[in-house]
Amino acid sequence: MGRYLRRATLSLATLCGLPLMALAQSAYQDIPDLAGVWQRSFPGDSSLVAEPPMTAWGQERFDLARPIHGPRTTSATEANSAELTCLPMGFPATYYRPRPFEIVQLPDRALMLFEVDHFWRVIHMDGRDFPEVPLHTWNGYSIGHYEGDTLVIETRHMLGWQAEHIQRWIDRLGHPFSDEVTVIERIRRVDHETLVSEVTIDDPIAYEEPFTGTLTFRLRDFELAEFICQELMLSQLPEMRPGQEE
Repeated sequence: MGRYLRRATLSLATLCGLPLMALAQSAYQDIPDLAGVWQRSFPGDSSLVAEPPMTAWGQERFDLARPIHGPRTTSATEANSAELTCLPMGFPATYYRPRPFEIVQLPDRALMLFEVDHFWRVIHMDGRDFPEVPLHTWNGYSIGHYEGDTLVIETRHMLGWQAEHIQRWIDRLGHPFSDEVTVIERIRRVDHETLVSEVTIDDPIAYEEPFTGTLTFRLRDFELAEFICQELMLSQLPEMRPGQEE
């Protein structure tokens, strides 16, 4: 119902010649409130799907993965996850880091501010389409819209699996993704303390068919802290210094 009310408001405002900012503010007043600092709930599996339907390409790269979590746990000095070289993990893998993120909602975009690596993610909400000439980046290009109480985000053009020693996965268990991956997130607030995201992975190079899983986040009553990845990797703990001599 709210979606239709917003459309009616926008149409009427357009006929009356209201300024563009007034149109944006009018629609903005009716969006679902997802703002706050959130962190993933960690009990349960560490993957969206226990056994995603991998292609031969995906299986080959999965076999090369040396994760520091899950049933194939490897020491950090032997692991080959991108996160251990201070490189971005992409999505949805970034959510698996035990660090919070903040959602900020604006009339024409939504922002996700991550404690990990202090990077931000822009979800464009102004009706644009994806660039005609894709420029692949570490975290891809995200476009979103609201459907009732749900924020729908589509992300394309992420840099995929790089090499055996720099691997990017959809989780922390080693499941790979390619440059052709499309990630769709449907995020809604089920109660004041809980955010649920239904995530669909569509990657014809790595997986035989699209698959969907769910991530749950809890509201946190604190601010984002400083995070310097290089300091963490150069700490006195040998297990946090992959590839270095003790």
